[in-house]
Amino acid sequence: MDSIDQHLIDLPEELAQAPWSDKIAYMYRQQRETWNMARNHYRQFESIERREIEFGKFKLILQHNPARARSTCADLSKKVIENRRCFLCASNLPDDQKGFIILNKYLMLVNPFPIFDRHLTISDFNHIPQQIENRIVDLLEMARLLPDFMLFYNGPLCGASAPDHFHFQAAQKGVMPIEKEVDHLAMEMKKILIGKEDISVYEIKDYLRTAIVMESGWKEPVDYFFAQLMKQLPFNDEAGEPLMNLMASYNKGKYRLIVFPRKAQRPSCYYREGDDRILVSPASVELGGIIVTPREEDFQKITIDDLKQIFGEVSLNHKFRDITP
Repeated sequence: MDSIDQHLIDLPEELAQAPWSDKIAYMYRQQRETWNMARNHYRQFESIERREIEFGKFKLILQHNPARARSTCADLSKKVIENRRCFLCASNLPDDQKGFIILNKYLMLVNPFPIFDRHLTISDFNHIPQQIENRIVDLLEMARLLPDFMLFYNGPLCGASAPDHFHFQAAQKGVMPIEKEVDHLAMEMKKILIGKEDISVYEIKDYLRTAIVMESGWKEPVDYFFAQLMKQLPFNDEAGEPLMNLMASYNKGKYRLIVFPRKAQRPSCYYREGDDRILVSPASVELGGIIVTPREEDFQKITIDDLKQIFGEVSLNHKFRDITP
């Protein structure tokens, strides 16, 4: 715990009882003032290039973000992971990186390689594997505590650059296309899996990627039916769980969990050579509608057909049964 304590922000007394939004705003000001890496990377982020690709009633946003090459191109082989220092363990954090404790077991920090204006990393105090079992209630509770943020989880073979250390991430609401798209779904675009008094579960149709949405005023039904859904998904021995990405939010008394079932870690274009190669490694952010491209040439050349193939190769096309027990 001593290593955690040295990375806690000394919060002014007047903010001690303030909402999390005010505390996080203070953390960003403090980190940009005192931590060179954060200041430089967030300054660079202000000038990154973006462009949109429309498909039907939906859109994807391409983001040229060279600083994300570290994550997109990460070697996640077991040997490499075992032989590198974990960058999420408090004992290995830069001296200037500081944040807050949340739920008494996670350390909330500014992510120094941002995809958003407000990009948080929320890691377990302990060095334990990235597996979601028994964590859904934590994820939903954090979404309630941080109503201005979308929380997300990358599975160990689905975009997590630290598969050996459990963590969530968060982005401020309003930046990922999926948020508005789910809110404005027409009924014909929903395949209802469960319609009960305490929870609604549906699959989004014709969305390039498979997405299952759970909505409820309570955490417990979401937790329960998520576990039922997991029983239908193929178990991956290497990951220690089914391949998936998750996004969670809380708005006006309702919890929302979006599940993206996966069948592959990376698309075939990632492994090609020469001009045919496209360095895109889909994680929650990409499935949420922001395609991060570290290389300028990929940013310029990606087409809707490329994106259809990328999503088709990593998303699990599964015929879901009624998930009531």
